[in-house]
Amino acid sequence: MSLTPRERARRRAKLLKEVIEDLDAIRALRLFNPSRALRNLSELGLEGDLWKELREALTRIALIPSRDKSYPRLKRIDSISDAMFIASFASMVGALILVLLNYEPLISYFALLLSLIALNISYLLKFYVSVKLRGIYLSNSSIVKAHGELLKRATDSLISRLRGELKKAGVDARQVKFNLYNSDYSGLVVVEAKRGVYKMRLRE
Repeated sequence: MSLTPRERARRRAKLLKEVIEDLDAIRALRLFNPSRALRNLSELGLEGDLWKELREALTRIALIPSRDKSYPRLKRIDSISDAMFIASFASMVGALILVLLNYEPLISYFALLLSLIALNISYLLKFYVSVKLRGIYLSNSSIVKAHGELLKRATDSLISRLRGELKKAGVDARQVKFNLYNSDYSGLVVVEAKRGVYKMRLRE
């Protein structure tokens, strides 16, 4: 079922808002995984030198961890975490079935306990990987900072495009709020500032 022009505009507005917030977070060194921004940019189908340059910059940022010597080990740990999560889920389902069937309660509860232990280990491994990846990105923050002006220009352009899509969708621009780490965008005004985060809206 095809979307109406208004529904399509709402969809594009949602994607634009997500990209704006992601680019701002990357620029502020608060977000290091640009995969969602790249995916949304692809769906938006933006063309031109600015968007080509932006996609290339985001791809370079995304590849930062792969150039670190610890990356293969982190990939293995992440794979182990995924396997443990799947195993814990399967074990939990099996244990619950045994409990419902009232089959050897001690074995059932032991299996359930093991599944919970495996699940917690999986989460701890994921946390360890995320901390290490963040450290890798921060140690290579100069690569991100080198694209700061590009990220700002792209964000300003996206804000302008967002205004147009909201108009097509019949949405009051004053309803759209942003949580951003930088406040120097020409199309936005600060509503509230708290602990380094700016609540902003489109400039009237």
